[in-house]
Amino acid sequence: MSSANPLGKAQRDRLVELEEHMLYLVEVLVSIRFLESCLEEIADKIDMIDAVAGRVKGLPIQELLARVDTLEETVGRIGSHECGDSSTGSVAHIEERVQELDSSQKTLLEMINGMSEDFRATLDVVRNEIADVNARLSLTMRAMANQAPAGGAISVRGTLHDRYLGRFEERTSLTIFPKNIEILARRKLRELKHTGSIREYVKQFAGLMLDIRDMFEKDKVFCFVEGLKPWAKIKLYEQRVQDLKSAYATAERLFDLSNDFQDARRHPSSSSGGSRNNRPSSPKTTGGDRRFNG
Repeated sequence: MSSANPLGKAQRDRLVELEEHMLYLVEVLVSIRFLESCLEEIADKIDMIDAVAGRVKGLPIQELLARVDTLEETVGRIGSHECGDSSTGSVAHIEERVQELDSSQKTLLEMINGMSEDFRATLDVVRNEIADVNARLSLTMRAMANQAPAGGAISVRGTLHDRYLGRFEERTSLTIFPKNIEILARRKLRELKHTGSIREYVKQFAGLMLDIRDMFEKDKVFCFVEGLKPWAKIKLYEQRVQDLKSAYATAERLFDLSNDFQDARRHPSSSSGGSRNNRPSSPKTTGGDRRFNG
């Protein structure tokens, strides 16, 4: 067993060494291919130089020198111009990047400061709520202890304490997690029904819609109509309202019509009563007056 372990270790070391050699050979092949591509580019440039040299051979030496001078001047001007433009452009690009990074850093710092301020404000609200709950609970305990009979104490752990604790949890959850506002609004929407006046129902429904942001318009209309009383629901389905604003307006018209109908039932003969009051005096009354005057 002891002789097998060194042999296995030697084989593993040999495999590692072979893998390293293979990686080296791969790198060598890549380098060779790169050199071959460079050689091809050099060969192409040599061919271009030979072609230019072939065209230059037939030119007089003075004309050739003049062309070389002109070419050097042109290259110098173009080179300096391009260098200036490139340097100016690169500097401008670097300055823009620096400004962007500076702006991003400022924005990030503002976000962090805003989050820290919100967190501190939330902590203050939680502390104030805890202090308020403790103060009210202690006052309630004292009041109940003073009103308790001599034979025993009244337990308020399961009533007032739970009520205050529930209110505290609701306020804290709404303060720390604004998403809970929408959840509570959806629960209230599910329980909302048209029991009183239509105008009050519209007001309650519109208030819940302010806290629910990701509901489609047709779903809002459906929930609004389904919460109405059966007679109002039938009227709105007959009107085929398509948006919430139209549904509110139609419901308000139903409210006005129902009020007019109730007023008409309460005062059925208001117009006839008015004509009755304006009726001329009876003959007896006129006769009596005539006798009195006579």
